[in-house]
Amino acid sequence: MKKFNGNYKQMTNLLLITLVFIVSGCATESRSVGLGGLIGAGSGAAIGGIIDPGKKGEYRTRNVVIGATFGGIAGSLAGSSMFNSSEKRKQDSYEKGKLNAKEAFSKQGSMPELKDPKVESRWVEGRVQGNRYIDGHFEYIITEPARWDVE
Repeated sequence: MKKFNGNYKQMTNLLLITLVFIVSGCATESRSVGLGGLIGAGSGAAIGGIIDPGKKGEYRTRNVVIGATFGGIAGSLAGSSMFNSSEKRKQDSYEKGKLNAKEAFSKQGSMPELKDPKVESRWVEGRVQGNRYIDGHFEYIITEPARWDVE
């Protein structure tokens, strides 16, 4: 019976370590890994409960723990793999879209540059106008407006 308790403690520790890895990381990745681990652990526990319970079911608990542990690990790995595959597809689609946009833009021709307007500044001295005083200030005058640079 002592050997069984030792294995049970080892399997429990392994399961706890697996759960720590599942919980850490990106929110969406942890959901994928967690869901995979949960499904794997449940399936592994069910299979472990069915396989060779021994005389009078003495190995059933051990088999359930072992099945849940290995199923959880396998499910977590599968969930992580599926998440990474999904992220790779998203990145590939994004890169393909960028490439297609560049090709479409080059077929239409490039947009001409916009030339800056020409602006002059003049200092206006302070003055009294009627019963009010207007402080000295700059006035900015647009001499040439902005225009397209088509060459």
